[in-house]
Parts: sequence; C-alpha cells; structure tokens
Amino acid sequence: MANKLSEWIENRTGLNNLLKKALNEPVHGGAKWYYIFGSGLVFLFIIQAVTGIVMSSFYSPSSTAAWGSVYYIQEKTSFGWFIRGLHHFGSSAMIILAIVHMFQVFIFGAYKKPRELNWISGVILLIFLMGFGLTGYLLPWDQKGYWATQVATNIIGTIPVVGDYIKILHQGGSDYGNFTLTRFYTLHVFVLPISLLFFLFIHIALFRKHGVTPYWKLSEETLRTRIDPFWPNQVFMDIVFAIGMYAALAGWVFWNGGAELQAPADPASNYLARPEWYFLFLFELLKYCQGKFLIVGTVIIPSLALIFLFVLPFIDRSELRWPSKRIPFFAAVFSGLAAAIALTTTTIVHDNRDIHIVHQREDAEKQADRAKKLAANGIPPAGGLAIFLNDPLTLGEKIFNESCNGCHMVKGKGGDSGPDFTNFGSREWVSELLKNPKDNKYFKDSGAMPPVKVPDESLRDMTEFLLSKSGSLTNKNDESIERGKELVLKGNCVICHPIGDKEEKKVAPNLTDYLSETWLKEFIKNPGDIKFYGTRNNMPGFSDKLNDKELDALIQYLFSLSKDRLLVSENENNEVYTSGQSFFYTKLKLKTILDSFVCLR
Repeated sequence: MANKLSEWIENRTGLNNLLKKALNEPVHGGAKWYYIFGSGLVFLFIIQAVTGIVMSSFYSPSSTAAWGSVYYIQEKTSFGWFIRGLHHFGSSAMIILAIVHMFQVFIFGAYKKPRELNWISGVILLIFLMGFGLTGYLLPWDQKGYWATQVATNIIGTIPVVGDYIKILHQGGSDYGNFTLTRFYTLHVFVLPISLLFFLFIHIALFRKHGVTPYWKLSEETLRTRIDPFWPNQVFMDIVFAIGMYAALAGWVFWNGGAELQAPADPASNYLARPEWYFLFLFELLKYCQGKFLIVGTVIIPSLALIFLFVLPFIDRSELRWPSKRIPFFAAVFSGLAAAIALTTTTIVHDNRDIHIVHQREDAEKQADRAKKLAANGIPPAGGLAIFLNDPLTLGEKIFNESCNGCHMVKGKGGDSGPDFTNFGSREWVSELLKNPKDNKYFKDSGAMPPVKVPDESLRDMTEFLLSKSGSLTNKNDESIERGKELVLKGNCVICHPIGDKEEKKVAPNLTDYLSETWLKEFIKNPGDIKFYGTRNNMPGFSDKLNDKELDALIQYLFSLSKDRLLVSENENNEVYTSGQSFFYTKLKLKTILDSFVCLR
C-alpha cells in the first residue's frame, strides 16, 4: 500500500527524482567546510521567515498600536521575547554571514566566467538584506527605531533631483506618522520577501547550474578524480553549521534577555539617533562630508562601491583565480572593508566616550523600564506614548525642564547658576556637598558654608544620618546613622542649622526631615522662608506657579535622579510605584485605577 502511494505521488509530482538530483549534485574536489555559508544563509532566512510570520499574527501596523503590540509579544506572549530575539539578532547574523559568504566567493574567484550573473544576483540579495534591516528597524515604533530611521530617510533625501520624492514616497508624506509605518511594514513583509525569494531562486538555480567553485590550489586531476555527491558529506557539514549557528543565536538571545524595546517613539524628544551597526560606517562618513560635500558621502561613495561590485566580473576577466594574480582587486575590496570597519569602530568608540550619549543610553534604559511597568496596567487607545500621561516621573521631568533647567543642570544639560542636580540627593551628592560646598557643582563662591573637615568615614556617617531624615533612603545602615547623628548634633552643623523639633531661627536651612517630600515641597514653594534661606535667598518660589500634583511630580522626578533614593517595585495589586511616592500615589490611586480600567476596555 505504501509503495503504491509513493508511486502515485512520484508519477504526479516527480518529487523523488527532483530530490535525487538535488542530493546527487556533484561537488568537484570533495565536500569542504568553506562551502557551508550559502546553505547557512538559507537556514537563517527560514528562521527569519518563521519568526516573522509568528510575530505578524500579533503585530498591529499603526502608529498608535505598534509599540503596544510589540510590548505584548515581548512581555505577555509565551516565549514571545525569544521569538522576537531570534528575529532581531537573526537579521544581524544574516548580514554578517552574507558579508562572509561574499568575501569567500570573492577570494575563491567565484565571480568569474561563467558565474557573473550568480555574483550579481548575490550583490542584489545583500542589498535586499540591508533593506530588511532598515524597514524592520522602524516597526516597534520605539525611540531608537523611530529616530534612527529618520536619519536613514534624511540621507535618502539628499540624493539629487529624486531624493525628496523617494523620501516622501517612503514616509507617506512630509512628516513621520501612520503612513510611514504602514509603508515600511508593506516593504518589510510583502515587497522585500517576494523580491528576495525571486532573486534567491535565480541565485540557487545558477549555483546548481555551474556548481561550486573549487579551491584554486586543487589540480585538474584532483577535480576530475574526486567528485563527491552533495549527500551525505556536504549536507552533514551544512547541518552541523546550521545547528551551531542556531545554538549561538539562541545563546545570544538568552544572554541579552531578548531584543531591546525602548520607550514609545516621541517625536517631541531630543533623541541622539544612531542607525543599526551595519549602517554606522555611512553615518560616520557623513561627518567628513559636510556642506556641499554631503553628496559625496550620501551618494557618490556608496554608488561607486555598488557599481564596482556589479562590474567586478567584467573588469577582472582573467581566468586565473589565484589571489596573488588578483592583487589590484584584492587591494580595492579589502581596503573598502578596512575603511568600513574603521569608520564603524570610530563611531562606537566616540559614542562610548561621549558623556551626552552615555547619559542618553542610561536615560533610555530607565525610560524603557518605566514604560514597560506602566504598560502592564494597560495601554490607552491613544497609543504607547499615552502611558506616560498619568506618570509622575514624566510630568516631573517636564516641569523640571520648563521651570528649573534654566538654573540647574542635570547630566550636562541646563544652566549652571544653581547646584548641579545630577544624582541629586544621593549619598555621593550630599557627601561632596559637605566636603566642598563652594565647588562649581554646588554653591560656587556664593556659598557661605565652610567645608566639613572630617575623615571620609565620618563624612559618610554624617551623610547617612542626614539622608535618613528624608524617610526614603535605600539600604540604610543603622550603625552609620547613629555615628552620623552624634557627629552632626555635637559638631559645628547645629551652630548654623536647626535640627529637631524646636523651631529655632538660625542662619542656615533647617535640616529636620532634610530632603524629604515635605521638606522639598515647602522649600520649592518658598525658599525665602525663614526656615530656609530667608533674606539671603536668590531662588524664586513656586507656591503660585505649581499646584500640589505638579509639586509632587517634580519631587518624584528629583528623587529619581538618585540611585540611593528611588527603588522601583510593585505592590500586591501590580501597581507600579517607587519608594517615597506613597503620598503621591495615595492621591492618584483612584484616578489611576479608573484610567487603567478605561484603557483595558
């Protein structure tokens, strides 16, 4: 019965005959490990296709729902983080392997007659892979993808005559929005896969027609006498390589905890965009091609490189495949590779040393974590960015930037007439203030307070005691607090600063409940109060400029600047809150629950 069924299928499909032809494909010179890269690329493409199809069943391609759907895949779907991680890192793996494969083909001289079209189709496939990376980057609609894609489309816009039209065509208009996302989704899910499959079929068909290009040192006699079929040796090598790649890719996904998902895209933010790593060399190149020379970096050099790759089989027409006989072409190709690596490395090194970019990465990571915790309570119909509408930290940062940033600096941004609030209220910040209050970071030459001259250990104890008064210090050390209390109350501090229950009038701010919510709120409202700086005050009060909700939000933002004063956690109801925020959330609890309920509906 089984034999009859097999014969019936074979008579109508010819499947067995086709399979035999594929597996019996002759490999001149025998199976080799350097033939595995093409099969490895096909395997990675299958992974990309499968994971892409799985994710597309959850993804919603609209500017209001995209981030939320990716969040759902990442955080709520079983193994969604792993599937998305395979897809995300698999795209980079494909580009790396495609470059390795192309260089292996080049070194072996496999672009020479009669394989010219095979080489050209391979170059086209590499361009499609870059297109996949560019279009897929935007789909999460998060900060990194949104701004990095804008950089790429702006570069496209510099192409003479047609650049603006191509840019508008891809964006779906003059601005980034819903049409931009849907067009990139269409390119990523429909246009590019169909195009790639078409050229992949041509590429494989041409490869089967002409066979593998053997190692140039193998003699003609060896090539004639040693001919192995594709099965089993070469198939075994391909499978081993595929398993190794999958293991490495899966391990990398586990190591990184899946792909990164930053906070929802905010068109009003000041995000320092960087493209994905495989476009960094072009990004760095533009720094050297400014003004009227911009077209050199955006159009001329990339175009010349592509033209060289396309015409290479026709300008290197010698039948000799020995590398020593192709030195000019090796020099051109490997100097281009070296330049791309050097430009990419330069960008990475520069960004790792640029304090603004380092701080932005830290802020982006915190904002992403915050966004995920807020999204757990429901994402409003208005989109991912709307999750921040009732978030005290977001509101507090906005108020700080509008009302405080003119005088106070945070992470290198802002004015310098007031104290620098980077890491405000932390152990380090308070300890350095006590040690040198006239430092440029604090009160400069205008400060009347003398430095506290005690050993560093005693300074740490005093800091611990002062911050313990705020009620929101993490990882408290009771012994250190007691030692600090004795140093403060029996030292010179109480000569100028009142501390305790007595309402004493002295020349410096009252340290009772120092840097607590209540203390900060009263200070911000009226820093000229006798409890604080009195007639020596230079800071404006905000009692008539900020309401209680805004003051509470501003204080929570100030707390968030310190690693010692903010501990993100969740209560038994899965509501996101932070230490020191109980007062704020008590007032907003009912509103937050109602808002979340409406969003979930």
